[in-house]
Amino acid sequence: MKKFKFNWGTGITIVIILFLVITIGQVVFIHKTIDYDLVDEEYYKAEIEYQTQIEKVKRTNELPEKLNIKLLDKFIEFNFPLMFSSNSIGGIINFYKPSDDLLDKMESIKLDEKNKMFFPYDQLSSGLWKIKINWSVDSVEYYNEKIVMLP
Repeated sequence: MKKFKFNWGTGITIVIILFLVITIGQVVFIHKTIDYDLVDEEYYKAEIEYQTQIEKVKRTNELPEKLNIKLLDKFIEFNFPLMFSSNSIGGIINFYKPSDDLLDKMESIKLDEKNKMFFPYDQLSSGLWKIKINWSVDSVEYYNEKIVMLP
């Protein structure tokens, strides 16, 4: 019986085969354990909603007068365009906290006669906030977003 000789070629071949077996094993294991929830089951409906959002942003950008958001001493001031009457503007302001969704807050738009709304930010924790404003004027919808850092 012949003795098996271990040389460089045999060693490299064993390492390559071992590498391929481990890699294929990991791919199969990961593929079976990962749950692919990235795609919405009703993605046609989600696409239509996203297209609606794009149209709202486009309408908002085409306005000659913009919604202005200012951070004051104790309030966040929302200045809606004066080209609309205050009683025709409605909608919701969503205060989104990226680091903790339990702190998210929604507020209905309530304007004074100068198309302004003041929101006391002592109701919000300090840090980064994304303010999302879905508003409408006579059933025409608009959308604004602003990122603020609260003290």
